[in-house]
Amino acid sequence: MIQPHGNDLVDRIISPDRSEEIRSTFDDLETITLDRNLLFDFVNIANGVYSPLKGFMGRNDFLKVVTDLTLESGVAWPLPVVLDVDTKIADEIEPGERIGIRRPDGTPIGIVDVDSIYRYNEEEACSQLFGTTDSDHPGVRALRSKNPFFVGGPIKAFHDSLPRNGNHDITPKEARVLFKKYDWDTVVGFQTRNVPHRAHEYLQKSALEHVDGLLIQPKIGEKKPGDYTNDAILQGYESLIENYYPSGSVVLSMFKSRMWYAGPREAVFDSIVRKNFGCTHFIVGRDHAGVGNYYGDFEAQRLFDAIGDVGIEPLYYNYAFYCRRCDGIVSEKICPHDSDQHMEPSGTKLRGMLSEDEVPPSELMRSEVAETILTLDEVFVEE
Repeated sequence: MIQPHGNDLVDRIISPDRSEEIRSTFDDLETITLDRNLLFDFVNIANGVYSPLKGFMGRNDFLKVVTDLTLESGVAWPLPVVLDVDTKIADEIEPGERIGIRRPDGTPIGIVDVDSIYRYNEEEACSQLFGTTDSDHPGVRALRSKNPFFVGGPIKAFHDSLPRNGNHDITPKEARVLFKKYDWDTVVGFQTRNVPHRAHEYLQKSALEHVDGLLIQPKIGEKKPGDYTNDAILQGYESLIENYYPSGSVVLSMFKSRMWYAGPREAVFDSIVRKNFGCTHFIVGRDHAGVGNYYGDFEAQRLFDAIGDVGIEPLYYNYAFYCRRCDGIVSEKICPHDSDQHMEPSGTKLRGMLSEDEVPPSELMRSEVAETILTLDEVFVEE
């Protein structure tokens, strides 16, 4: 089976005895309450999703990631995973001290052993990470909204405090056990933020022709009004897998993380995450993690080429759609017909139909998937 990124699958979850020992002194520590996105990062560090990271990045790793897309060790890594704190907390802690970490509801979840406290050049970081300093870019806005100081250091997570969300919430260690059980040597990963439509099914099955198994991972993170609910995405995929995939060919699991909207950098990041789950291949979208017109269609491919081998093979596919003349789902590469013969899987169109309780045409979405979604009380996130 493929090695995790950096060769070792990180596990920062400590034993019950050690957890209780640290909990007994927790009230004496300066503490930080994580928001939902930072909670995702903490959990992903703890269970190895972000291997080889063992904690939140210190100054040297942060600067290397921003400028060179590597950690200080030289291992490829494209996005900063940082813990931001306000001036008050930064003034009260020093390197060498321990800080307590709480979930958003206040429950203690673990600790950080602080090894650095630092500021950063906001404009330079935005320009390097997102290719722009435009405040209309959601990634730029998110970075600018952070507190002025970052705290770096390795984490320890209490053994019984990491949140789990149902059967599809599996760790890299658990995924690797499943892949071994299914006797999969090669696995392709697919990430999505939407309910399944026929074009994505086509991409997944095209990749599945060449590997042993498929890992489908909806990104379950911060939502905005109008986004599909987690239940709509997961139950839609459950229906698709049950009705249209061979038994034992697909694993469906969640990837709990925010969107960075970092385009090519995020494509590399997402591929590294799937490598840690045990994937040997990863499907990279034409405008992967893009937003607006900030990134070109093939920038992700160029960045993969520039970085070199990250230990997982990116798969690039052309845009897929239904062609009336071909009478099936095809791609730009294999369809010779004019665009007036094409039915594109427009996200806006599908959302509009589902919001009106309409079943989209079978050329765009499997009827079983649509009917499953429409039985839900909440298909879209509301205000």
